[in-house]
Amino acid sequence: MKLIDNWKQAWKLKSVQVGALSAFFYALILFSEQFLSVWEVVPQELKNKIPENVAEWVGMFVGVAMVLARLKKQPELHTGVNQFVAITAGHSNTDPGAVNGNAKEADLVTNFRNAVAFYLRESGLQVKTDGTGTKNDPLSAAVKLIKGSSVAVEFHMNAAASKQANGIETIALPKDKKLAQDLSKAVADAFGSRLRGDNGWIDQSKSARGRLAFVSNGGLIVELGFISNPIELKKFNDKYWIAAKALAKVLIDYEKALK
Repeated sequence: MKLIDNWKQAWKLKSVQVGALSAFFYALILFSEQFLSVWEVVPQELKNKIPENVAEWVGMFVGVAMVLARLKKQPELHTGVNQFVAITAGHSNTDPGAVNGNAKEADLVTNFRNAVAFYLRESGLQVKTDGTGTKNDPLSAAVKLIKGSSVAVEFHMNAAASKQANGIETIALPKDKKLAQDLSKAVADAFGSRLRGDNGWIDQSKSARGRLAFVSNGGLIVELGFISNPIELKKFNDKYWIAAKALAKVLIDYEKALK
């Protein structure tokens, strides 16, 4: 490599000065947080020994670093909250779930999932689902969507030997009790149904169903009524779009509160 003539005087060139200044500020942006961390652990007695004329420059440098550190995006403050909402349907295309005549749980909750996702996207939220249209991926795929989501909700329908069994409930961990109750109430109000459990919340740790993988990984499972109850099944088929819109509104408000 051959250097330009008078390269020792290159610092006088405007292009070199501008380049050096740009490099300085770029380095300052990259390492502003590290510099501040080091500066904070320097004993005050050592700081007091810095000559006054140098201290002024150091003070200015620290001030600029603080501003840049504040403006720089900090990954730890963006840990996935509000990144996306995960909406999934219980069971799968190969597992119909509970059945009542021609009605299959997996098909009904897939329709509900699609309706909720529609309203969420219409509001501007980013949504991820375990399939589109009639596609309903297995539980393993649904669980993977929980990681990185701000909230994850899966839909199911209950079944019982008694055709009179009825009501809406949401199974969730204690940390999501309030949200679980709000989701259940939205659905119950739309269907004209009652709330089961603690105002619509079922604590997984106290449920006879044991530990559900979707809930254990941080999600919520909404039971949209009893497929075995012909009255609730009819209400679902007649009003599931209304219930989906009401439930979506709860999630939209939940997301707004996180901002």
